[in-house]
Amino acid sequence: MKATEKKLLREWVLNIQRRLPARQTLVQEAFTMDHRHEVMVKFSEMWPETFYIFDDMTAQACTDAVVELSVRHGGGRVLLGLPFYGEVQAQQHRLERVAQKQDSMKILSVGRMRSPAELPSRVEFQNIQGSILTKYRIAINQGLHPFGFICREASSSRTNPTSLGFFTMDEDTVEALMNDVESVLRRSGKRLMTFERLETFHQTTQKVARELESYSRRMELAVERARRRPDLLTPARFERIVSQAIAKMEELKELPLRAMRTMGKPRE
Repeated sequence: MKATEKKLLREWVLNIQRRLPARQTLVQEAFTMDHRHEVMVKFSEMWPETFYIFDDMTAQACTDAVVELSVRHGGGRVLLGLPFYGEVQAQQHRLERVAQKQDSMKILSVGRMRSPAELPSRVEFQNIQGSILTKYRIAINQGLHPFGFICREASSSRTNPTSLGFFTMDEDTVEALMNDVESVLRRSGKRLMTFERLETFHQTTQKVARELESYSRRMELAVERARRRPDLLTPARFERIVSQAIAKMEELKELPLRAMRTMGKPRE
């Protein structure tokens, strides 16, 4: 990671932490298990293009922190997707002030904001009621220092709603996310392909990691047993263990390739 990206990430994380209770310092990494338990990491240890599970408060803090970055660094295009009815209205004056420091700003939400004639010229508002975009919270700054955060509803539980998402500082990924959203808005696309492809890839790599960890533990156990009872490790048994290991490695090597092929195929 470049020095400028590290500085930008640190700034984003500090902004998130200021918006959350002091006791809230961890976030769950998606698809990752350590000895059958979910993996929790500090906000400062989050990694780009890695999927995490966010509660509503954290997802909103991540979104607001991207907006704050766009204000501090100025310029560029900002895309903001706020899926809850009334959320834009509650922040309307703040968002209009933010827009003054951007080249352009597009806000997507459910419901009406103001009549177009009353909106600042830099702000474009679009009602996404009925769109797939209502399942996503989006904050993207496409400028000198590109930064994007996006998450999709994972659980609609009223007591503990959660979202699945990631952040990125990669210029190409930011541009691809922007293009996906614009494609859905124009109705020439039905899905956010970049999000889905990264989700598939991350989920698959984590599956491989879990399989390797599990298989490694089984192999260690087999070796330990053989040490205790060397008479049991016959040449035939040794050959069978090696053959199984080779077959397992080939199977695991195929998983990411299969995922990449699947990612390239459009789903109905």
